[in-house]
Amino acid sequence: MRDPEFVVDIEPGGAARLRLSVHAPDLAPIDDEVERPLPSLLPADLDELRSGYGSERMTETVAAQVTDWLLQNDLRGHLGTALRAATQPFRIVIRSHPEVAPYLADIPFELLKFGSDPLALQPWVRAIVHMLKRRGASPWPAQRRSWPFRVLLVRTNPGDLGGMVPPVLPVRERILDIARERGLADVVEVTVLSSEAGDRRPVTYDAFRAELRDTSYSLLVYLGHGDLQDVGFEGFPPIGVLQFEVAGSSYANPIRADQIRSELQNRPIPVVVLAGCTTAASDALKQRLPQWMRGCQSVAQSLIHGASGVECAIGMRHRLETTDAERFLQAFIRSLLQQSPGDVERAVRAGREEMFAQKPYPPSWAAPVLFRAASPEPLFEFLHAAPSAFDPLDDHDEELRQKAWKALSELPASLPPEGRSFANVLLDGLESAFLKRKLQTGACLMWPERLEARPGGTVTVRVHHQASLPVSRLEGRLTFPEGISAQAARRASALKAAGMNARFGLDQPGEVQFEIVASGADRRPSREPVTLAAGPVFEVDLSLPNSTLPAVYPLRVDSLDCEPKSLLCGWTNAIVVSPP
Repeated sequence: MRDPEFVVDIEPGGAARLRLSVHAPDLAPIDDEVERPLPSLLPADLDELRSGYGSERMTETVAAQVTDWLLQNDLRGHLGTALRAATQPFRIVIRSHPEVAPYLADIPFELLKFGSDPLALQPWVRAIVHMLKRRGASPWPAQRRSWPFRVLLVRTNPGDLGGMVPPVLPVRERILDIARERGLADVVEVTVLSSEAGDRRPVTYDAFRAELRDTSYSLLVYLGHGDLQDVGFEGFPPIGVLQFEVAGSSYANPIRADQIRSELQNRPIPVVVLAGCTTAASDALKQRLPQWMRGCQSVAQSLIHGASGVECAIGMRHRLETTDAERFLQAFIRSLLQQSPGDVERAVRAGREEMFAQKPYPPSWAAPVLFRAASPEPLFEFLHAAPSAFDPLDDHDEELRQKAWKALSELPASLPPEGRSFANVLLDGLESAFLKRKLQTGACLMWPERLEARPGGTVTVRVHHQASLPVSRLEGRLTFPEGISAQAARRASALKAAGMNARFGLDQPGEVQFEIVASGADRRPSREPVTLAAGPVFEVDLSLPNSTLPAVYPLRVDSLDCEPKSLLCGWTNAIVVSPP
């Protein structure tokens, strides 16, 4: 199911003002429109923040200014309503019209406060997300993703920019340590482009492009400098660049955001993290840090606002100290691989929480700026399933199952049961072997039962889960051919006995969405897990097409997610319709 959102659309208004439209389609029934003047913050304060040396007094002053400008009484009330109505953490979306986006680029929305606490760290706020408002634009086509999970770490450190970028090899070791903890050492691959990696070759843009040609990556992490470069035309804003190295020279090679965007358009990487971090810098370099950070953020924004294969880009609004960058990346990867598999927004939040726990000032926890295209979470769904779930025997068994379904469908419905027994015995054996293999991986399997039916009738499909599963929330969908229509859905008796409620979405053709949540004594959603024993979870009534031809209608459980996070695996089964 789509993540709930609190959306603030910001568009041009009249006389140097902005028009804000606020709505929360998946939360409270909010729909309102207000006006604001253009925000005005002191450039010196913003530069101090970007340099990574922001004091507590200055940070709190800027946080109050941003909060007073955006929220005021109207939006503050709407946000409070959304927080009270939420049944699960939701994202706050700042969606800007292209004409006003440049005026908002410097506004540190991540410092917003609700009450006395930062909004970005509220328990019911999963993320503050920045999007560009598009009219009639189609989303970037989703890429098929599966194991292995490949990470590319790029560290550029040109000598003429101070040579102060920290080493990236410790980051690589921490990622591999986390992968080993979860038993993923064989399917998490980390490649490093850095002159520290042993061969001392410079990290040129050509070397970066060659690496993208050779391998398909899931995540790119860039450690290095950005900058803003004038385009040379009056009225055009400067463009963000990343500073690569030059072979045989200490000078930097600035590569523009549109060049990088074009490269990633042809060789997509779903998630990009541009981590602006340096070790201690001289006074001369400190003066350049705000400009470098603007450049990194501008490139991240450009990757999302333009056409590229990047679905989520994280830029840093402030410089990070080496320890802060390491904490963020370690918490980000641990969340992405282990705590909330595949969920990038939760991974960013985990990084914020870790940095805030270490120190609230300078506000390194507010540095990550999350730019997104319109794509759902978790972005990497395959991280929920154990990699051993992709066993070579699965393909072999699936081929045999399909042959058995077809053979069963061609037998007349009037045939006595003993005449149909061979195909059923074969299918039962295949399914038992599959279930056994899945249990051995430690994954919890969800699967629809196999049914035999008559054309034009209504069948009740029960969805089961295998193995004990402690959850406070479980969601996903049952999909089937669009010729079939869903009439009703209801929870199984075991859910009711366990104190869990269920909601179903029947409005989309070819699918039934489900969300199962634990509830407390007051019937409100509870965050305390409830242990579900193996067995039926819910059932769905499906109406079949009226046809005299034999048919096999596949059923599949997918898009699984739960809290707390577990290894989940969906499976395909079938409705077999025999001729009269």
